[in-house]
Amino acid sequence: MFRRMMGVLAAVAAMASAGAAAAQAVSDRPIEGFPHARVWTLEGDSSRPVVVILHGAEGGDEAGRIFGPELARMGYAAVGLPYYSANWGDYGPPPQFPDLPGSFIDIPVDQLARLRDVLRTMPGVDVERFGLFGASKGSEFALIAGSRYSWIDSIVAYSPTDVVWEGWGLEMVEAEGTRSSFSFEGQPLPFTPYRGFVEGLLAGPSADLRAIHVNGRADHPEKASAARIPVETYPGALMLIAGGADAQWAASEAAEQIVAARASAGLQTEALIYPAAGHDLVGDGPARDATRSGGTPEANAEARRDAWPKVVAFLQRTLTP
Repeated sequence: MFRRMMGVLAAVAAMASAGAAAAQAVSDRPIEGFPHARVWTLEGDSSRPVVVILHGAEGGDEAGRIFGPELARMGYAAVGLPYYSANWGDYGPPPQFPDLPGSFIDIPVDQLARLRDVLRTMPGVDVERFGLFGASKGSEFALIAGSRYSWIDSIVAYSPTDVVWEGWGLEMVEAEGTRSSFSFEGQPLPFTPYRGFVEGLLAGPSADLRAIHVNGRADHPEKASAARIPVETYPGALMLIAGGADAQWAASEAAEQIVAARASAGLQTEALIYPAAGHDLVGDGPARDATRSGGTPEANAEARRDAWPKVVAFLQRTLTP
């Protein structure tokens, strides 16, 4: 009871601080060497902790545009980092950013180290307090990075995975099971293959994406073991938010695996598991379509309403803006 009360008080304090900051103007700046990346901050001379926003499979800059100003008003130097922009050629709409990778293959996790070096030169940015805010594939990115960089202090991972997955893209249609989603220092990371990814592409919106992941993992236990993200090597603060009815992949089961692996190393993890919710849990807001997410619009909205103030309090506590 005491811990719950303290958590509520921390959330109230954080929300109050965010409300006061909302009256200040937010500005945004480009980041040299990172096409389409921007950093949002409140105007003023204060040096603010970094929160890098890592989007999911949607790619582009939408996640940054939505959460950048919001996190900036809470007192952070919020960085939107577009790192992928889907390009399916004649089979899909044109990419938002043709100069970014159009396939989700060998995305370099170590670009975060270079990003940190550039941010260090920017006024009003404190890279000694460094957090990641990721969802879905962005959570995969964030957890890999946390397992490799000791300077990452805080991670919020929505709809996480505990393994690295196979990459995808137009060139993978005839090369299924051969490429990784992520790389580090020029080397592709071991990955877990899918089962039936190409069939899923052909099926379109009716594809069972969860089964593609779950069945692929079941087919390749040795590869899945090699692809496990070593979350126990990340000593920083970690919050997981997952839905038990996730239709994209088995996020709640992955969250449980992450919690167990870190507990075995004596590390705490804050996990928010919502059994009736799906994949779409980021932020707050009213009920919205859940066709691809899983769960119901109402269950997902309720999970978001419950999780968001806890995420705000977690960031406040672990990065201290």
